[in-house]
Amino acid sequence: MVCRCEQLAGGNIELSPICISRLWIFQNLDAKDREGLCQETCLRTLTTGQALFLQGEPTDDMFLIKGGRVKLSKVLEDGSELTLDIRKAGDFVGENMFSDEGDYPVSAYCLENTLTCGFSRCQFEQLVLRHPKIGLQIIKNFSERIAWLTQRVGSLAVTNIEDRLYRVLTSVAQEHGTISFRGP
Repeated sequence: MVCRCEQLAGGNIELSPICISRLWIFQNLDAKDREGLCQETCLRTLTTGQALFLQGEPTDDMFLIKGGRVKLSKVLEDGSELTLDIRKAGDFVGENMFSDEGDYPVSAYCLENTLTCGFSRCQFEQLVLRHPKIGLQIIKNFSERIAWLTQRVGSLAVTNIEDRLYRVLTSVAQEHGTISFRGP
């Protein structure tokens, strides 16, 4: 399957090799459901300074940033703007869409020409109705993420710094390490 993102970018935007179907939220889908997911995505090209979404707007969309960079910022009560994060190609934004209908807590502005791949809430709900295994797999993936976060929070509750450091290092090793049988 040829990536539609590559066709739209046309070599003008450096793209992440990460496809939306490979994000943690969609992991473990079978090939047929991955194909259905990719075919249903909405691709958007945005220019420098253009808003992907604005603070206070309804959370109706989620996006994989395929190319470009996006600044996440929040306007505070006193009117000042606080930059919270810079997201790059391969990052996911708008995951609030999966929770109850609400508003984006931040704004997202393109720092350079950007290509996104994603779904509107309505479009995604229709996709899940056509491919129910996608919805079931997302529930499983969210459950695993909740268990992982619960374990991480439990590590923070330990007051002894040595124990907390041990738990963090053990977690990093489990997530990113490889088993080696080399001796000392």
